[in-house]
Amino acid sequence: MIFSCKKIIVFDLEATCWEGRENAYKWREVISLGACILDLKTLEISDKFHMVCKPERTEISEYCTRITGITKEQVENAVDFEFMCKSIMDKFNTKSYPCAAWGNDNDFLRYECRDKDCKYPFSNEYINISLLYSVLTGKGHNNGLERSLGELKYEFEGEKHDPYWDSVNAARVLVTLIRKMRDETV
Repeated sequence: MIFSCKKIIVFDLEATCWEGRENAYKWREVISLGACILDLKTLEISDKFHMVCKPERTEISEYCTRITGITKEQVENAVDFEFMCKSIMDKFNTKSYPCAAWGNDNDFLRYECRDKDCKYPFSNEYINISLLYSVLTGKGHNNGLERSLGELKYEFEGEKHDPYWDSVNAARVLVTLIRKMRDETV
């Protein structure tokens, strides 16, 4: 498939989670997807996608609600996972542009799409912003989004663990890296 490098779809997801190490390997499901668009010419962040979906096999724990703000009541009335994936594809034409996220959200989402027999909503052209940040700044490890923003002298914008705001903040880091590269290569 031919894709365009005029913009990048930056996304983030939230999944079911539980407190404690004993729950580290419990089955997790996507419960929310957020995204924004980064225009690669102007480096402006625009548009908004945010949708909550209903998990099929897991439930929202109190810990998950504390972390994400997503409640059991919200997911009971939410759309299904496949509808959410189709919605972002329709809204942003996601198969035609590269995508990016902080970390390996693409792998988690791709695995869940396979498990639920649903089409993966993004192109195969993926940028792991966390890894890119670590490589370009000489960090030997993933700092985390909030800490990396702080190193760049940015405050976190919006609500933490809201996938739309996480995608915007990840896009802000990517904008900084792009500007730095463009300034050094000119």
